[in-house]
Amino acid sequence: MVTSDFDGVQFDPVAAQQAAAQLDGLAGRLAGDLQDERPRLTAASAGSDEVSVRAAQTLDSVAESFQRSADAGVLEVRKLAATLRVQSGRFGQAESDNAADFGGVATA
Repeated sequence: MVTSDFDGVQFDPVAAQQAAAQLDGLAGRLAGDLQDERPRLTAASAGSDEVSVRAAQTLDSVAESFQRSADAGVLEVRKLAATLRVQSGRFGQAESDNAADFGGVATA
């Protein structure tokens, strides 16, 4: 026998706002750590010969690519937090509007 304890969909706007704030905090920490570590990603040439110079240039190129990707990741986390805040507010307003349409008490 299969039973279901599903009690409907529930949304906690306070928890959503807290999650958005935590995502913003995470993005800030990541951005700070990436900035702090940026100098360590620069490779100095081991010598003046062509191979050493080219190896250092390649490592610097990879570091730049990593930084661009990491910065884009931080931006995506910030956008996720912003979207969560906006959608949370819109969901709460829709719930209030629906309750008012049914003659309930608005909660916003």
